[in-house]
Amino acid sequence: MIQNKNNILIANIPVFFVKYVFTILFLLSVSYSFSQQDSLFQDDTIKNILSKETLSIKDSVSENIEDTLKNDVISSDAVDQVIDYACNDSILFSFTEEKMFLYGSGDITAKDMDLKSSYVEISTKGSYLYSKTVSDSSGKSEIKPILKQDDETFSVSSIKYNFRTKKALVKNVKTEMEQGFLHSNVAKMQTNKEFHIKDGKFTTCDLDHPHFYIELTKAKKIPDKHVISGPMYFVIADIPLYIIGLPFGILPNQKHNSSGLIIPEYGEERERGFFLRNGGYFWAVNDYINAAVLGDIYSRGSWGVTVKSNFKKLYKYSGSLEMKYNLIRTGEEILIDSKKTSSFSIVGSFQQDAKANPNGTFSTSLNFGQNFQLDARNINDLTDNTKSSNISYRWSKPGSIFNFSANIRGTQNTKNHSVNILLPDLSFNVKRQMPFKRLGVGTNKWYQKIGYTFSVKAKNSLTTGDSTLFQKDVLYKMKNGLQYNLPVSTSFSLLNYINVSPSLKITGRAYTNYIRQNNIVLIENNEIISAIKKDTIYKTTFPFDFSFSFPMSTKIYGIFNINKGRVQAIRHVMSPSLSFNYRPDFSREFWGYYGFDNIDSSYYSYYKGNIFNGPPSGESGAISFSLGNNFEMKLKSKNDTVSESKKVKLLDNLNMGVSYNLAADSVNFSNLSIRGNTRLLKNFSLTFSADFDPYVRDSAGLKINTFEWTENHRIV
Repeated sequence: MIQNKNNILIANIPVFFVKYVFTILFLLSVSYSFSQQDSLFQDDTIKNILSKETLSIKDSVSENIEDTLKNDVISSDAVDQVIDYACNDSILFSFTEEKMFLYGSGDITAKDMDLKSSYVEISTKGSYLYSKTVSDSSGKSEIKPILKQDDETFSVSSIKYNFRTKKALVKNVKTEMEQGFLHSNVAKMQTNKEFHIKDGKFTTCDLDHPHFYIELTKAKKIPDKHVISGPMYFVIADIPLYIIGLPFGILPNQKHNSSGLIIPEYGEERERGFFLRNGGYFWAVNDYINAAVLGDIYSRGSWGVTVKSNFKKLYKYSGSLEMKYNLIRTGEEILIDSKKTSSFSIVGSFQQDAKANPNGTFSTSLNFGQNFQLDARNINDLTDNTKSSNISYRWSKPGSIFNFSANIRGTQNTKNHSVNILLPDLSFNVKRQMPFKRLGVGTNKWYQKIGYTFSVKAKNSLTTGDSTLFQKDVLYKMKNGLQYNLPVSTSFSLLNYINVSPSLKITGRAYTNYIRQNNIVLIENNEIISAIKKDTIYKTTFPFDFSFSFPMSTKIYGIFNINKGRVQAIRHVMSPSLSFNYRPDFSREFWGYYGFDNIDSSYYSYYKGNIFNGPPSGESGAISFSLGNNFEMKLKSKNDTVSESKKVKLLDNLNMGVSYNLAADSVNFSNLSIRGNTRLLKNFSLTFSADFDPYVRDSAGLKINTFEWTENHRIV
């Protein structure tokens, strides 16, 4: 039964009327029109014919039509399935040939197939469908029919399909398999959906004419199983390589996992003897998870078990887990040097797909064990002394001013048996905010440009031996702390020409303990011995430090008009900048962050060795000056008819700078540095630099607080 999805007029006659007339003529001719049928394939004979068929016409025609056909006998050669069809161009009927033609993006849907093509021919007399490749309206490209059966899609140049036998003859077919692409010049589709292929190609190249492939002289494609091929050989750049061939082959084409036995590998080791390894059973649980149990056995008594699993859910998550246990026996059991040890390892990973949660991602990587080097099977396993594990979560939402991350890290070193654990490592950040910014239209004042960013880090770390990891006093070995950074800055113009960008940076910390040193005197063997006793004070403190900077910059333009020859003018751009920065000395007693060591006569930080250390010592302050220069020349064009001028860079950059240290008690000026670069030719550039010392040096080569100008009447 054929159903039309479109209300298409043919020669201004309604489709339902055409269908009605076509049906009457069809019933009058069934007595002789199907007496002789051409089979789709010469070797096929249609033997099983439906004895009786009832044709129902459901359209806008009156129900009386159906009554007149109720008792009529339908030919046994009629199509025995519903065919839905549609197209966006036109539909033509041929009453003499009993055919229907569809033009323009046709869509044919039957019980077990779906065909999209720009040309389709359906014969009710022959009970077949024919489709072929046609050119588009421009004539430059071809539109091939696309056939879909179950989960497989085929691109073909032509197809002839018999509705009664469910067989088809397909030419120039291309389909994608699990491991690549399968091509065939001629293919015959059987009733059970198997393909008999002649002159086939298997390749991983996705082009219609692949650069390389395996030529399959003849093959049989079994759906969801494999492709069995006869003689096969490699072809590269259309050059056949007959010497690289096989008399037959099997190409896997399974879309679903299958369970089965895993054949072990065999060999010999010097220490453990002959072995059978990696043999066991593979279990395909479902489409999302599989598992395997593997075993190892050695002739000298060693054995091992491995359990591993892989899982993946599309757009959700993926991961794996592998657990190993080995009992390792070296040497002969009856000898004294026989040894027996055990090893284990756990390796796993979990990764959340970004599409599962666009704002947050979670991932895990596990890798730890004991004596795993004893089961080393290559040089990398033998030399790998470090195992690392990590669990992380990151959150960041588009448009949000916040982002957050959390990590748990662990590192195990088998050489020195140390374990480093970071539990947890937290990070919280706030993007730049301007709390006083003008909401409406207008120019912002300097205080309305004040902005800040904020970040917080929190860590808790432990470094210990693997044998003491689970002891009670391990908690006292932990180092923990919190650190925050708060940079604040603004910008404004001074006298309309000078750009000023002052900034203040505050760095704070929070600790639950700190160290105090006490100098003690001991008498040992009538000798006085001085020693330092360190006491850990468990108290929450909040040490902080800050620094301040005040940079200023501007640009000065100078133009020298020459107008001689082709040279019109020379432009000189100067970019002077002056900055001031300062940080106080936090080792002073006022701040309370440092103590004095009477033995070494030096200051020590209460927070030395903590996870974020403490505020820095020493006062820092400097005034810096730099001057950048750029020279360009403006030339007339060589062609008098062209009015545009050409700019040529004479000197790209010529920078010089010097600074004055406010905190130093002498030798305050730094060296005068000069840096420059220019391009001499199109592909040739020149870079140069120099440093000049303004101070005199003594015989030992050390600077003294005397200028070269004062001593030798020269600047440097």
